[in-house]
Amino acid sequence: MKMPILCILLLTFAGFSHGNVVAPRLCGGRVFVEDSVVIEISTAHENCHWDIQTQEDRILVFTALNGNLKEAQDFLAIYDGAKEDSTILLVEDQKIHERSRKDLPASVYTTQSTASIRLTKAPNSNLKLKIQKAVDCPFNLGTESQCGRVVDEVSCYCATFTKRNHPSQRSYCNSHNMKLLSLETYEKELSIHNAWGNEATFLTSLTDAPNEGTWYWESTDTILYPGYSNWCSKQPDDTGAFGGEDCMVINYEANGCWNDCDCDKDDSDAICQALP
Repeated sequence: MKMPILCILLLTFAGFSHGNVVAPRLCGGRVFVEDSVVIEISTAHENCHWDIQTQEDRILVFTALNGNLKEAQDFLAIYDGAKEDSTILLVEDQKIHERSRKDLPASVYTTQSTASIRLTKAPNSNLKLKIQKAVDCPFNLGTESQCGRVVDEVSCYCATFTKRNHPSQRSYCNSHNMKLLSLETYEKELSIHNAWGNEATFLTSLTDAPNEGTWYWESTDTILYPGYSNWCSKQPDDTGAFGGEDCMVINYEANGCWNDCDCDKDDSDAICQALP
């Protein structure tokens, strides 16, 4: 059955993208970012205009897949919002969190869930813009906390150096729209170690309190095994001075391996995470 010509035209010029896809090679359009989208700026021409949107409680981050994002500002403008008078985002104006990875690509972050891209003149380079959904990362949690883009450019991690027990650390993270740390891979744990290694003993969201011996990441509601683990020798041993040990801390005094611990003992710092 042949599709009517009118339907073909509507599909061709919709300019609307979902998920991890390359946006249509058209001059502008509407793009919804489910996770990430790539726009080929080099195929567009002067006065092209894209309206970008993601879910309401997230922000957007723009990076260059090839080319230089700062140099790209000579021929395009990224606006923090969809209105004509929205603020133009510049690489040099972006604040850098003190513990962010130094090898992350140059990026610009919005402060809201919408943005727009407007070409001021035809590009002279083969630039592709990668647009990702990201979480906001706070700067103002106080002197006893440090935050940063520790793992990648879309997530956020905050270490709190106020000692609390597990329920209190969980509440602290939740009050800042975050959750206690989960460690699903060696690479993620290495990034955490590179940011805060040897500075403290950090509580995480790993627990077996609901079902003794069945460890799971409370923040992501996933079972530990058969996933990644990094227990210290002879751990977990469930031999706390005040009863069972149903929570886990990263023990940087023992090269960053894991110890089970008493959930009610208020002698550990913690790391919070926010994932997109």
